[in-house]
This record gives sequence, structure tokens and C-alpha cells, in this order.
Amino acid sequence: MVINRYFKIALIVAAIFYAYTSARNAHDFEVFVDAGSKIIQGKNIYTPPFAQDLQYYYSPLCALLLAPFSGLPIIISQLLWIGFSYFLLYRIWILVIVYFDTSQLSKKQMQLWFIISLFLSLRFILVDIGYVQMTIFILWATLESIQLIRRDRYILGSALLALAINIKLLPLAFVFYLLYRNKVKAAVSCCVFYLVFLFLPALYLGWQRNLDLIHNWFTLINPGNKEWTIEAEDGPNSLVALIPVYLMDTTGVLTFKRNFVNLPFHQVSLILNVVRLFFVLLTFAFLRTFPFKAVKSTIRQFWEMSYIFIAVPLLYPHQQQYAFVYIIPALVYLSYYVMINWNMIKQKVSIPLWIVIFVIGVNFSPLIGRDVISGYAFEVLLYVRILPVATILLIPILWICRPKDELKTADQ
Repeated sequence: MVINRYFKIALIVAAIFYAYTSARNAHDFEVFVDAGSKIIQGKNIYTPPFAQDLQYYYSPLCALLLAPFSGLPIIISQLLWIGFSYFLLYRIWILVIVYFDTSQLSKKQMQLWFIISLFLSLRFILVDIGYVQMTIFILWATLESIQLIRRDRYILGSALLALAINIKLLPLAFVFYLLYRNKVKAAVSCCVFYLVFLFLPALYLGWQRNLDLIHNWFTLINPGNKEWTIEAEDGPNSLVALIPVYLMDTTGVLTFKRNFVNLPFHQVSLILNVVRLFFVLLTFAFLRTFPFKAVKSTIRQFWEMSYIFIAVPLLYPHQQQYAFVYIIPALVYLSYYVMINWNMIKQKVSIPLWIVIFVIGVNFSPLIGRDVISGYAFEVLLYVRILPVATILLIPILWICRPKDELKTADQ
């Protein structure tokens, strides 16, 4: 009990210190707030100049919602957003654990589960908070909306999911998941709310100006744009950043070669899209049923969604490290599975396999930090795209750790 209290105090102190440090160094949230300032001044939020010289990629509605922050000193607005993000992290944990049967866990096991999950998630949480980004909000909105829909609160759940999609497209895959799991009313409502949120800013901006901004936005984020086909610079970690740099000659921050062949652009593009299609089709292996069939097991639902949470940041282009906050539910599921089945796992897993698991798992920990392994080593890992490789390797691990009893019962 004393250790638990001291751990909480240490966690709170560290969180406050990190929040202040992050807010003092203006980062991505300044770009969002700047867009809010520009939109109420009648300027185009998708053309230069930009705060931090960073392109604004989010929706007109997002800029309008953040406009009130533009009247505050940037450190205050960033502290407020970070504080809100901390609350959302707490809420995410509450939303996640309802899928699991925690009655069989002791208090010590619950604490251990939380600590392991936090350790594996901390790298991405720190990056998201450090850049004062929005992925924690997007993850919360996804989980909260699904939970509301599960409780038959379709309107509120669909509206929240549509808002998250309007801000950033990451949760779009869950509309198809809802449709597949026979939540047709929720999926259709989400599409309706998305259209409402798309044109809602017209009440303030006027119809034509809102249409112009939507056109600018869709042109900017069009996945057919060439810049979303090859991302050779350091930072992005999706399949778009991983596959091309190994199949054609590209220029990155470091000078040593990454590609083992040198294929023409059209072949690389074809291979990339085939791999993307494979990950999309792999979803059906995790769903394991025909469309429009609901499943009752909550842990099975969470296992299914865990795959989607992994696949989404891999499939979408231009996904930075903070986008991998989205895989946190999968890390929580795997932590639970290993803890519950530890006696069986330790008998079956060999030492070489433990080494492989450790090498994969360390990529999701704060041990892979610029200040821990040195700046150069960190750049090398970014350059050779270790994060997306490790994330892909999570998929077979998630498959092996499937809830076999629940799946067997449902398949009978």
C-alpha cells in the first residue's frame, strides 16, 4: 500500500514536470492554435505562413474549436491541453479495463497490469505530450464512442466518433467495424454526423469560404498525392515510410544505403498497395465471422479492435511516432494475456524466443529514447524504420495470444 502511494505521488510529480517542460517549448499545438487564430481573421489556414513552419493538416472545424485558445499565451493553452490529455489517459484506462474480467485479478495483479501497460505505452505517450499533439484525444474519442454505442447510446457515440474522424481520419476504420458487427444504425449515424461537422463551420465562415477551405483540405490530405507514396525523410513510420526506402534509392538524414534493390517508382507503388491490401484483408482473419454478426464476448471484441488499432497507423501515410499512441489498446491486451497465462507461457517459450520478444517489446518502451540510447543511435533506428517493423511483428504475437476459449465457444 505504501509503495502504491509513493508510486502515484512520483507519477504525478513526473507528469507535472513533464507537462511544464513540454508546454514551455512550443510545439505542434501552437500550429493548431495558430490555425484557429487565422480562421477567425479570415485567412486561409492551409497556406503559409505557419507557426513552427509546420503545415496545418486538420479540419476547418478543428481550427474553429481551438480558436479560443489563440487569445491565451501559448504556454497556458498548451498546459491546458496537456492537463486535458492526462485526464483522457486516465479515462482511456477506465474504458479499456471494462472489456476484461477483472474479478479474477487481485489488487497486486491489477497494479502489475497497469505498470506493464504503462511501461509499454510510455514511449508514445511521452512523444504525444512532448509535441503537445492530439492522438491521445483521438484514441479516447474512439474508445469512448465505441463504449457509448455498446450501451445503445447511438447518437452521442456516433457524433463523438464523427468528430474524431473530422479532426483526423485515423478512427475511420471503426465505422466499417461497426457496420461489420451489425451496428448499422451507429455506422450510418456516424456518416451523417461527419457531413454535419464538415459543413457546420459554414454557420460562422459562410458557405463559400467553408467550401473553399474543405477543397484546400481535401487536396492537401489526398492519399493519391505523390508525397504520400514515398516518405524517405525521418519521422514518418507507416508502411509508406517503410517499404519504399528498402525498394528504391532514397535520400534520408543519414548517408548509408537502406535499399537492397532499386525498383522503379510504379513498381514500388504497386508493391506498397498490395501490402496495404494484405493488412486490410487480414482484418477478416481477426473478425472470423460473416458480416453483420454481433459477438457477445467483450474480450473477443477488444482483441478484434486491437488488430485495427495496430493496422491503422501502419496503413495511413505520414504517421509520426505520436500516432502510435493508437496501438496502446493492443499493448494493454497483450499485457493482460501474458499476465493471466504466465504459468503456461513460461513453460512453452524458449530462451531464444524470449530474446526475440524482448527485442520487439523494447521498441515500445521509453528505453528507445533519444536521451537514453543517444541521438545518433535514435536517428539510426528512425532511418531504418525499426518502429513500423516492430509494430508489424506485434500482429503475429496478437494472433498467438488470441482469446481461444471465447473464439471456440463462438464458433460452435
